[in-house]
Amino acid sequence: MQSRSTVKYLETNPTGSIPLMIRPWQDLYEKDYAPGCLIFCKQDKSGRSPLITCADVPTMNYLLAQGHNGDPTEKKVMFDDYEFFGVFRNDAGKQVDHMGFPMYTNVKQRLIQCDVYGRAKVANFWGRKLRTGDSLEIALIFKNIAQIKKPNRAGIAMPRTPRLQLVPLINGCTPGTNVKPPDLDYAPLPGGNKKNVLSYMKDNGGFIEQMLNVPAIRAACLDRVLKKWRIGVVSQSAFEPPSDTNITLAMHSSQQRTHLPQVEILMI
Repeated sequence: MQSRSTVKYLETNPTGSIPLMIRPWQDLYEKDYAPGCLIFCKQDKSGRSPLITCADVPTMNYLLAQGHNGDPTEKKVMFDDYEFFGVFRNDAGKQVDHMGFPMYTNVKQRLIQCDVYGRAKVANFWGRKLRTGDSLEIALIFKNIAQIKKPNRAGIAMPRTPRLQLVPLINGCTPGTNVKPPDLDYAPLPGGNKKNVLSYMKDNGGFIEQMLNVPAIRAACLDRVLKKWRIGVVSQSAFEPPSDTNITLAMHSSQQRTHLPQVEILMI
């Protein structure tokens, strides 16, 4: 019988990774997903196909911005259509040619590994003032935007309009400040409470149009948090700081996101 004192325990933080087969986008957004990016997965999967519709942060911001201008070719994306899944770790199905350029074994699908638990390295959307133990979050916030941009294309200018967008938070605060964006004020919204308001949003396309016309609704929603996800806790304070310009560009461009340095986190 083995005594308790002789049992060896590994004092490490194990990492849990899950394979993910990505469904291709018509505009090939998934080709720009790279290690360190945050992966969000669509929730209404149906059928027997193993392919999952996935989006990184720039793709999510585009999907949330489009579809509210009466264009029948654009589909509205609701606040609960996608959920945070994990951090892109590596590409399990990509090869390179003799010149070192990516060469996909199957252009219609892509197999990746995503970290969902333990240590991971993530693109630093949160800025240069990170400390060990800081909680890194991504929130859905109603913001005024002046352009709509596909993650792999140039942006198109539009009148300043409130749209849900993904915004990074540190310990619940806007990066570089001690200001916590408030939650939605549900009282003046249709339904009067959180449960009824969220149900109304799902049935009425996010009431974006009403926000444009009703000052009380605009005030209750603009720059307020609808939903947020905890990405992880900073576990290594020694990192290369990103520039504010690169962070701003990376929120809307998958290719620019590859320019962001990575920071080590602990996903719990």
